[in-house]
Amino acid sequence: MEGKLSKDDHAGAVGSAALTVTSIFFIAIMIIAFTANPIAIGTDVGERAPNVEGKAYNGTSWSEFDFESYFDSTWGEGNISGQWVAMIFMDTDCPYCQQSASNQADWANSYSANNPNWNGPHVNFIASATELNIQGHDSSRAEIQDFRAEYGHGFPYVDDIDQDNMDKWGIPGTPAYFLIQPDGIVAWNSEDKSKTLAGAIEELTPKVGA
Repeated sequence: MEGKLSKDDHAGAVGSAALTVTSIFFIAIMIIAFTANPIAIGTDVGERAPNVEGKAYNGTSWSEFDFESYFDSTWGEGNISGQWVAMIFMDTDCPYCQQSASNQADWANSYSANNPNWNGPHVNFIASATELNIQGHDSSRAEIQDFRAEYGHGFPYVDDIDQDNMDKWGIPGTPAYFLIQPDGIVAWNSEDKSKTLAGAIEELTPKVGA
């Protein structure tokens, strides 16, 4: 009988020890989860860019836009193979947006993997077209399509006529520009008046041979 009790006691001790180790491990994981400093979602430099939702026009049709598909969380700083994103918030009735539209076409062509004279990473341009309630003007998808064609833009236009994306990003006016790293982190925004979007791309993206 003593041997039987001894074995049971031993088994109970082993079980208790295993339970204790498991409990400690679980507590440690919980502590890490609650005390780690996750990257904030926002539009400031160093923050993870908010999502962009809606239907997007690619030149032929409107389809659901997948903003997250542009990013790779495993990207490391200096990796030339990662693709960057230039995010443009605009209104087709905004005079300043109309004035800068030609520059945007030039930039999209210049910072493309298809340009043999560019030694940096491919930069994907995306426009989010909103409506600022400019008196006497009402935006529509047809107007967005015409604007895109007029300025020769080959990049997608997301329908944000209801201003959902603009509100989510906290955009006070248009045009507003953001340069986003391949991992989804904001590298520059147009609150920095010291450089244009093109200047930010030239300065902040890695270059072959650099």
